[in-house]
Amino acid sequence: MEARPHGFRSSFGNWCSEAANVPWEVAEACLAHRTGGKVERSYKRTDFLEQRRELMQRWADYVERVC
Repeated sequence: MEARPHGFRSSFGNWCSEAANVPWEVAEACLAHRTGGKVERSYKRTDFLEQRRELMQRWADYVERVC
């Protein structure tokens, strides 16, 4: 199977929403998206590092299975 990079981020986002059952904020942090407004971000300073680490391993396992 030949790899195509286009849409890979979108595929990850869809997988998170439909199959992974993870909080939206964690999925967005994996994609390096800023969420919330300036005030909300000033109070919510977590980087979800451990949750992101686990989620990215689950994603890697999934991609290896389907590709």
